[in-house]
Amino acid sequence: MNFVTLCAQTTEAPREVYISANSTATRCLVLLPPVSNKAPTAIELNVYGKNAERFSRVTKGSQIYIHGAKLRFDLETKTYSLHGGIIAQVNDQFPIFNTVILSGRCVKDIDQQDARAFKTTADGTMICNQTLAVNTGRNQSDLFNFYAINSAEDKVKQAELLVNFTRKGVGLTIQGRIVTDAWADKDTKERRSITKIQLASMTLAPKAQAGAQEIRPQTTVAASDNVAPLWGGRTADEGTDPWNVTSGGGLPELPGQYGTAPELSNEPF
Repeated sequence: MNFVTLCAQTTEAPREVYISANSTATRCLVLLPPVSNKAPTAIELNVYGKNAERFSRVTKGSQIYIHGAKLRFDLETKTYSLHGGIIAQVNDQFPIFNTVILSGRCVKDIDQQDARAFKTTADGTMICNQTLAVNTGRNQSDLFNFYAINSAEDKVKQAELLVNFTRKGVGLTIQGRIVTDAWADKDTKERRSITKIQLASMTLAPKAQAGAQEIRPQTTVAASDNVAPLWGGRTADEGTDPWNVTSGGGLPELPGQYGTAPELSNEPF
């Protein structure tokens, strides 16, 4: 699973670009509102099909709601991008969403002796880093780094759960948010940033049980010829994402043109 719901502001007018010899996307750089004391997150949005036609009418500086996009991560340039989804223009009264849901497999065991993988501060705060491999189709996966943090008083200790229950190859579904840390390099004074996924909740894949019986339906729904139309007879938009299962089951190849990632020698944990 790869499902993203976000609110953002366009920093430029959407433009049409060719992503292959016979297909295009409407692309725009957007800015996600900051989370807590974090910095805003700049990320590229690519929209396809009928949704792209509507998105192309959005102007620079517009506030938009992105529903059902997929998050990609370019390992070479270390940049994120968004693909697909339904775009709606909103105003200041609309609530701010920042939700990422990813399902995949953990790619490593967490070494508790490695301070960059796990550490406990003097006040009992735990911080843990893990990496999730999420299938993108064509026998390929994106790698997403995410972290969990909890205090000693928290009832649900997400960082402690990651350390105790995740191993290389373990299936995991996470819900988190996209956050960006920004700081000034202590030597060059240059402003640097790094974007990560902050864990909010997680679910481990169930273990297979020997002799488990097939689950069968317990009830049936009676058919009726007198069904009242809902929402005035309108229907939900069909999925127009060209990268869905019926179109080949894979996400677009990342072109590697999202800019050069800075050397983050003094990035936060």
